[in-house]
Amino acid sequence: MVKKIAIFTDCDLDGIGCYMVFKWFTKFKNLEHTICSQSNFRKTFLSWASKRDISSYDRIYIFDLDVSQTCLDIVDKKNVTIIDHHDTHVQNEDKYKNAKTILQEFPSCCKLIYTLLSKKYPDRTITDNQKMLVLLVDDYDSYELKLKDSYNLNIVLWNYVGKRAEQFERDFDNGFTGFNESHKNMIHMNNKKVQRIISELEIFRGEVPIMGNKKDYKIFATFAHQSLNEVAHHVIDNYDCDVCIVFNMKTNRCSFRKNKETCPEVDLGKIAKTLADGGGHMYSAGGSITESMMTLTKLLQPVT
Repeated sequence: MVKKIAIFTDCDLDGIGCYMVFKWFTKFKNLEHTICSQSNFRKTFLSWASKRDISSYDRIYIFDLDVSQTCLDIVDKKNVTIIDHHDTHVQNEDKYKNAKTILQEFPSCCKLIYTLLSKKYPDRTITDNQKMLVLLVDDYDSYELKLKDSYNLNIVLWNYVGKRAEQFERDFDNGFTGFNESHKNMIHMNNKKVQRIISELEIFRGEVPIMGNKKDYKIFATFAHQSLNEVAHHVIDNYDCDVCIVFNMKTNRCSFRKNKETCPEVDLGKIAKTLADGGGHMYSAGGSITESMMTLTKLLQPVT
């Protein structure tokens, strides 16, 4: 009998990579795959469930999404499996009473799932090109950027028009073998867009304590609604910056990135959880523009 399986993943490169690794190893047919963000997971899941009998599913998987803080009432079910690598989620593992959870701090959820399934299915292999895709996803999600194509792979994903996950699966189901001409054009156009956005940035700075640490940190902030990673790392690379916050006023969200060299001890996931009702990793996090975040901005001055 064909198993009835549904998968929910983050809409980013890591989340979609999780789905593809799972599909490659398990070889399940007709998987239902839904992408969403952590902030709209509840709405997405409830809309999906309203049209289905979720008890009829053999298994519902949730990958790369911390659903422990606002969605326990809808996901803590016996036929749900949750796999994630965010440290803030790992700390909440004891909240689950019914769902099966595998929560481990890992550079990426894609690499975590690859590691788990490699052990579960030792007689199954994926191709070298598929392994390369896993490495690229892991390199980007951890923002190590040691592999030259990981950054551009993320650009390709976010420059698809329409159903990103389906298009990414179409182009990279056999793994990573390089970029085609369409991909190269996306990368070129994105680089031009990023240069324009960066040239128009208004940047603010201040020195403030963070989360009880004894020293003040050099906080920089700016506003953008596109290319948030690129904007943050431009600020980190070009200014004497410990932590960069990018405010997206269109979505009322903010993103946190840090200089790993100057403040390795700073946990951005915890900061995002405390100040922005969000979460993430030590080195990358996000949340909402809360009153606490607005208060923080008052401590910053324009960079002249």
